[in-house]
Amino acid sequence: MHHTFEEREAVDLGIYAQTLMLLLTSRGISSCAQGALGLYPGIIREHLGLPQTHRLIFGISFGYEDPAVEANRARVGRAGLEDAVVFHRDAARA
Repeated sequence: MHHTFEEREAVDLGIYAQTLMLLLTSRGISSCAQGALGLYPGIIREHLGLPQTHRLIFGISFGYEDPAVEANRARVGRAGLEDAVVFHRDAARA
């Protein structure tokens, strides 16, 4: 992300990343977002030739999952909708 961009553009990148990962899943390709890559931009810049004018926000690893690998069988539960979202109702419309 260009260094002059801020949170709004970072959100746009996150939305794009989610859409890309959903598309990959629909094609049978597994993926993993890796925010920790943003902590090591120098290493990534060196390998990809990225300029200093850009910040590394995250990376996405993707490929075909090998179900025989034990680590690929780990599953993490999700919070229920009621635990993650608060719905507000407009009292004037109620």
